[in-house]
Amino acid sequence: KLACPRSARLWTSHCSLLYNMCQQRPSALRREERGHAALGEGGAASNAGAAAASKDPPRRKWSSGAEFTIACIGYAVGLGNFWRFPALCFNNGGGAFLVPYTLTLLLIGMPIFLLELGMGQKFQIGGAELWKRVHPSLGGLGVASITATAIVAVYYNVVVCWALWYFFRSFAWDGVLPWAESRGGALQFWEVDTLHCRPAQNLSSAAPETCAWGAGTTWPQEPGIARPGPLVWPLVGCLALGWVLVWLCVCKGVHSAGKVAWFTALFPYAVLLALLVRGLSLPGAHVGLKWYLTPSFDKLAEPQVWVAAASQIFYSTGIGWGTLPAFASYNRHDHNFVRDAWLVPVINCGTSFLAGLAAFSVPRTHAPPPLALTAERCAPGLVVFSVLGDMSQETGVPIDEMQIEGSGLAFVVYPQAIAKLPVAPLFALLFFTMLLCLGLDSEFSMVETILTAVDDAGVGQNYPRAVKAAAACLAMFGVGLLFVTRGGLHWLELVDGYAANLTLFIVGGVECLAVGWVYGADRFAADTLEMAKAKLPKALLWNYKLVVPALLAVLTVQAFVSTATSKVHFPPYAVALGWCLALASALPIPLLAIRPLCCPPPYASEGLTSPRERAGLVGKLAASLHRLSRSLSFGASSRGASSAPAPSGLPPELSTERADVELAAAREVR
Repeated sequence: KLACPRSARLWTSHCSLLYNMCQQRPSALRREERGHAALGEGGAASNAGAAAASKDPPRRKWSSGAEFTIACIGYAVGLGNFWRFPALCFNNGGGAFLVPYTLTLLLIGMPIFLLELGMGQKFQIGGAELWKRVHPSLGGLGVASITATAIVAVYYNVVVCWALWYFFRSFAWDGVLPWAESRGGALQFWEVDTLHCRPAQNLSSAAPETCAWGAGTTWPQEPGIARPGPLVWPLVGCLALGWVLVWLCVCKGVHSAGKVAWFTALFPYAVLLALLVRGLSLPGAHVGLKWYLTPSFDKLAEPQVWVAAASQIFYSTGIGWGTLPAFASYNRHDHNFVRDAWLVPVINCGTSFLAGLAAFSVPRTHAPPPLALTAERCAPGLVVFSVLGDMSQETGVPIDEMQIEGSGLAFVVYPQAIAKLPVAPLFALLFFTMLLCLGLDSEFSMVETILTAVDDAGVGQNYPRAVKAAAACLAMFGVGLLFVTRGGLHWLELVDGYAANLTLFIVGGVECLAVGWVYGADRFAADTLEMAKAKLPKALLWNYKLVVPALLAVLTVQAFVSTATSKVHFPPYAVALGWCLALASALPIPLLAIRPLCCPPPYASEGLTSPRERAGLVGKLAASLHRLSRSLSFGASSRGASSAPAPSGLPPELSTERADVELAAAREVR
C-alpha cells in the first residue's frame, strides 16, 4: 500500500471478486479458467494452472490439417447438393438461378465461412459458448444455432433411413430392381412401397397428388399432419440403423469422425462422375443442359429467387449452424483456416453444379409417366438436368412444365434412370451408398456440434463421450419416429420449410455485427494474421461491418414475407406449428441479449459488479456517463471526497476511486 496505493486498491478489489466467485459460482469460475487457458492468456503456467483447476482432459485435436479440410468438405457436401440445388434451379429459371447463387456465395457465404472458422480456432471452443465469450449479450447466437441444428438433425437422418431402405432393396439377385417391376414405376415404389402414404389401389394419373399438399386438399387428410397414421416398421428399423451408424462415427469425438470423413467425403465423387458420364451420353441430354445453362434474366427481378439462393448457400456451405466453429475449435492454433475458407465453399458449390448437370440428363421409362415429382424427388445439378432433358424428349412434356418440388429427385428420377442401365443392381448399390455417405457425413457433423456444445457447457462431465453420444442419438431417434409414420412425409416437409431459414439469416447477420463492431474487425484481422499468416483486405472488414448485415436484413424481411404468403397449402394449425418451430430457434437471440438488462449481476459483492458484467453493453454506457459526470463536477467531487461516507461499508481508502478500479478491471478482462 505504501509503495503503490492504486495497485493495492486494485488487488483488494480483485480479491473480493475472486472470493465471491469461488463462494457462489465455482462452475462459472472453472469455465472462465478453461477459456483463459484455451486463449493462451497468461502463458504456459496459466494454462497448466487452469487445466489443473478444471480437472478436464486437454481438448482433442484433428490428426492433421488435411483431416479438418476433408471433414469440412464432407459436412458441406451433403444431400442438399443432390436434392435441394437441382430443384431450386428447376423452379427458379434454370441458369438464371446460378447468378444470385454465385453472388450470394461471394458476398455472404465465403466471408461468414471465414469468420466462423477464425473465431472457432481463436477461442478453441464450440459455437454455443463462443459468442458468449465475445460478449455476454451474444449468448443467444450459440443457443439459436444449436437449436436449429438439433431440429434439422432429427429429420435429416430420416433421409438417410430412406437411402438405407433403397440400398437393401437394391440387392436384386435376379438382376431386376423392384421399382422396375412396379406397375407405376419408381414413383409407385416410392409412395406406396416405401412411404405407405397412399394405397396401391388408388393408383391413377392423378394419384401423385395424394402424397403432397395441393390446392384441392381437404382437411383433415389421412395420413397427414393431424393424423399421421401408424409407424412404417421397415423404415423404423432403417432409422434405428442410421442412428447406430451416427453413434459409431461420433462416439470417440473428432478422432473417429475425422477417420470416417476420408471415405464418406471422397467416395461420392467417384459415383457422381460415373452418373455424369452416363447422363451426358443420353440422346436428350442436350435439351436439359440447354435449359439448365441458359439464364432467364426476368427471374432475377423476383425477390424469392434471391431468398432461395441465400438459403441454399447457408444450407450447403453450413454457415450459421455452429458446426464450423466447433470443427475449427479442434484445430491447432497456427492452422491456415483462410485456405479452407475459400477452398471448401468452392468445392461444395462446384459439386452442386456438376450434380445438377448430370441429373437433368438421366432417362426415364419410354411410357409417359406421371410427372408430378417433388423437389427432393429429382437428383443433383448437371446430372439432374441431363436426365430431365431426356425425360422431356421421351414424354413430349417441356421441362418448364414439369412439376418438381419436394422430396423425390433422389428416390424417383435416379432410380428410374438406374433401372435402365446394364447391371442395374450394381449401379443402384453404388448410388445409394453415395447417398448414405453424403447423408451420414452431414448428420454426424451436426451431432458432433451438439455434443461439443454439451462438453463446453460442462454437462455430464462424469460420463464418457460414448455414453453422452448414445443418449443424444437415442433422444433424436425417439423424436424422429414421427417422420417414419405414414404421414411422416408431410411432417418432414413442414419442418423443413419453417425450421431454420429465418434463424440462419438472423444468426449470420448478428455474427457479422458482433465481429465487426463488438469484437472488432481490426482485432479479427490481427488474429487472422497471427494464426494463418494471412492479411485480410480492408474491403472484407467493411463487408463484415456493413454489407453482409444489410443484405441479410433485407433477405430476412423478404424471407418472412415469402414464408407468410407461401403457396404451400398446409392447414392453418400446421402453419401455426411451423411458425412456433421458427420462433423456437430464433427467439434465444433477443431474449438472451436483453438478459443483462433484466437480471442482476450473478456475483455482485459489496456493491461492486463483476468485471465481466461491467464489460457489458449496459456497463459501458454507465461507465461513459459516470466519466462524463466526474469530468463536469471534478472540483466539487474533489472538495467533498474526504468528508463523504464510505458507501456499502467499504474502507475509506477504497471509496474515492471505486469507479476507476471497476473500469480498470473491466479493461483488464477485455
